Amino acid sequence: MSDGSTVAGAPNVASQDRPARMRRLPWWHSLVPDSLTARMALAFGAVAAAVLVAVGTYLACALAAQLQERDETELLGEVMLVRHLLEEVSTEEEVRAGLHRFADLAMGHEGLILVVRTRQGAPLVVLNPKQETVPPLPVLPATTIPDRSMLQTWYPRNGVPSRGIAALGRLGASDRAVEIVVLRNAGYRARLIKDYQLHILWATLCGAVAAAGLGYLLARGGLRSLRRMAQEASAVTTSRLATRLDAGDAPTELRELADAFNGMLARLQDSFSRLSAFSADLAHDFRTPISNLVGQTEVTLAHARTVQEYEALLESNLEEYDRLSRMIENMLFLARADHAQVALDVRLLDARAELDKVAEYFDAVAAERDVRLDVRGHATVRADQTLLRRAVTNLMDNALRHAPSGTSITVAVERMDRATCIRVANSGPGIPAEALPHVFGRFYRADPARSNSATSTGLGLAIVDTIMRLHGGNASATSGDGMTVLELSFPFRSVHA
Repeated sequence: MSDGSTVAGAPNVASQDRPARMRRLPWWHSLVPDSLTARMALAFGAVAAAVLVAVGTYLACALAAQLQERDETELLGEVMLVRHLLEEVSTEEEVRAGLHRFADLAMGHEGLILVVRTRQGAPLVVLNPKQETVPPLPVLPATTIPDRSMLQTWYPRNGVPSRGIAALGRLGASDRAVEIVVLRNAGYRARLIKDYQLHILWATLCGAVAAAGLGYLLARGGLRSLRRMAQEASAVTTSRLATRLDAGDAPTELRELADAFNGMLARLQDSFSRLSAFSADLAHDFRTPISNLVGQTEVTLAHARTVQEYEALLESNLEEYDRLSRMIENMLFLARADHAQVALDVRLLDARAELDKVAEYFDAVAAERDVRLDVRGHATVRADQTLLRRAVTNLMDNALRHAPSGTSITVAVERMDRATCIRVANSGPGIPAEALPHVFGRFYRADPARSNSATSTGLGLAIVDTIMRLHGGNASATSGDGMTVLELSFPFRSVHA
């Protein structure tokens, strides 16, 4: 009777999904392989190459700094050695005659230039194999001990820069001094560093290739569990929803994926089972009124009937049509609610006033069945007015169908700590304890003998439960000592308000 009422504000047409826009991929996406193993191998190779390049660059810079420091130290040492050699001679002719001694100093020092000349510029010793230009450099006094800060850098117009120093040296114990110029071309050092960098480059390439190859093998072995899980997942069908992925030996990350997938399968299995049960119940409940319509019509058409008999047939058929109509409408409401297509207009309502209006609607039916309606309590409730009335109507309709004659139905509202509770209690045979968790299920009837009742579609309490979920509340049932209580709990702050 009541579980077929309409819902205000509910959309009449299902919304249509808009076509999803294709996400624009970056230009480099086409260069990335589809294989996860290949991607990981490339990642290993790229990381190895980056690390090797960074380490190689650091080593090359460190080598260049060490070579420069060594060259500068050798230049300063050459100046001091030449000074010591000059102290062993007393004339410029002896300096020229001892050329081989100065040549020994330059031996093994590639790119070294040594010039000893008089203060007027006359050369005494010249060791310059490549005849490079000797630049004019500031000359240090003979008493000054040179250090690295006194070295000069010369950048020729078409050549490699040189590092050098010029200082005076005394001949023997006399006061006569000659000029010492020591230079070293940086070309040999640049060639050495270039060769070193080339070796680093080859080592980087070989290391990256080796890392990519090893990474491919490691990734392929590590993803073996994923391939096995993919094979297990491909075996899942509608008839094998009980299949679960085995992730016992899989890594932690894959176990999380397997657990999530198994959870999805469990939800799908539960939904599929409920859908199958719902379809079976739906077929059963549709079959009864349709069988009644077909049977009554066949019997009536088997022989000629009076006008009164045809009218009785049409009236009986109309009752069955009404039952089918209410069942279809209730199913549409549940479907819209499941897909969040029921619009709520949540307001602060006077719960007692709403209960009185519903009770007044049932006064005639209650009087006919010799059942008294007793409304109690005062409280406010945050709810959609139409859905609140529909839920209470379904509860009172259920209570009237099960309350014995001469008893009363109590409808009470009470404000609790966090919710407003509405209870509908009636006397009667009660509900078995094992049936209490299922009373709000679709097409569920605690008494199978009443499954063909023409006054119920089996969806009334399911609609109540759906309405409560839409409000963020809950519906519950208790039964014992000949009393059945159905309770609605509306939270003060509805999640949909």
